[in-house]
Amino acid sequence: MRPGYGMFQQQAAKLRLTPQLRKAITILQLSTPELLEVVQQEMNDNPVLEFAGNEWDAYSASPKYHSAAGRSDYIYDPLHHAASNEVSLERHLKEQLGFVKKIPPSIRKMIAFMIGNLDNNGYLGPSLNEISDVFKVDLVQAELALRILQGFEPVGVGARNLSECLLLQVQSLSECFPLLSILIRNHLKDVADYRIHKLSTKLQVTAQEIQAAIDVIKGLNPRPGAAFYTETVPYMIPEVIIEKADEQLVVLIHQAASPRLAINGYYERMVKDSSDNNEVTKFLFGKLNSASFFLKCLEQRRKTIFRVAQAIVEEQNDFFWKGASHLKPMTLKRIADKLGVHESTVSRATSGKYAQTPWGIFELKHFFPSGLQMDLGDAASSERVKARIKEWIHGENHEKPYSDQKLAELMRKEGIQISRRTVTKYREELGISSSLRRKRI
Repeated sequence: MRPGYGMFQQQAAKLRLTPQLRKAITILQLSTPELLEVVQQEMNDNPVLEFAGNEWDAYSASPKYHSAAGRSDYIYDPLHHAASNEVSLERHLKEQLGFVKKIPPSIRKMIAFMIGNLDNNGYLGPSLNEISDVFKVDLVQAELALRILQGFEPVGVGARNLSECLLLQVQSLSECFPLLSILIRNHLKDVADYRIHKLSTKLQVTAQEIQAAIDVIKGLNPRPGAAFYTETVPYMIPEVIIEKADEQLVVLIHQAASPRLAINGYYERMVKDSSDNNEVTKFLFGKLNSASFFLKCLEQRRKTIFRVAQAIVEEQNDFFWKGASHLKPMTLKRIADKLGVHESTVSRATSGKYAQTPWGIFELKHFFPSGLQMDLGDAASSERVKARIKEWIHGENHEKPYSDQKLAELMRKEGIQISRRTVTKYREELGISSSLRRKRI
């Protein structure tokens, strides 16, 4: 039989997600801010939806605005209307420039130009040659303008590189440290690499003097302007609240993170009492069905997150009572099997959701750490290992700090099988320097 092309009919059964199921899955996966946006959009599009009972009071501190049907027009967030008290670096420096008297207008203009060309760290971008060319002045006048700028607060602002920034701060110190200037000018890389003995031999001073100078340099600010460029930190609403009550752990769904909606009775009665099958009735009937399904999705989301949170509390009971060092390794599959749901459902219910616990606010994904094998067949979570590393380093002898190899050996003595490279990774994640840089002389 020769192969060829043709058209054939064939029946096959396939699993396909309905639009309603897709919507339910999407709502479950939404984080709290995303959910509130979807709720607001749904209320804007569907006139039959409204906040249930006094639910609106949880969102608004201002007088309520309602339509003729009693529906809220918008969600008021008081944090969006809080006054900002931030002062930019440019404004801070120009205020100081206003107090400087008896300088020529050309110098004042150059200083203002320099202030406008500082980066977020307070460093000057254009060179003095470029500035002198812009204002058609000699280099001496540009240098004078820069010296005046570098005398402003914060100390170190207007520097052209890291060395100059640190030197400006050293010059402002009450005590004189000649060794500091030498280290900053000529040996900054060796200082960064913590080569104390090399510097001691090269400069003919004791290791203790080098150590003391490095300690002073560590206290200087390499980015004097950064404090004026703070990014807006997004606030989060915890989806779940886990509290201790009468020697028990109680799981609650945060009201503000899971708004309760209802179908407006005015429109519902209008559809029931209407005997005409006109366009208005058809429109409201479709909106009622849509609102009913949306409310079911919200309630299902609430129940799923609540069940997952309860299961997490049961499995990680020691963490909630004793702290981070008692967090056990756990997989999504374990919670899925416990609840009789698919693993993907647990993943969607924990992604982007936060829990307020007695130890702080954590993402629900935080309670599913990876683990390391122990001698007795049990497992230790990465958070527990990090906590032990932190404890050992905090109590170490600063003259002989623990190396990563030594920390790995201490772990193995406690029955936790871990390699030196894994210890190094965890130490760096904790933001702790190597033993060479922690060593004190």
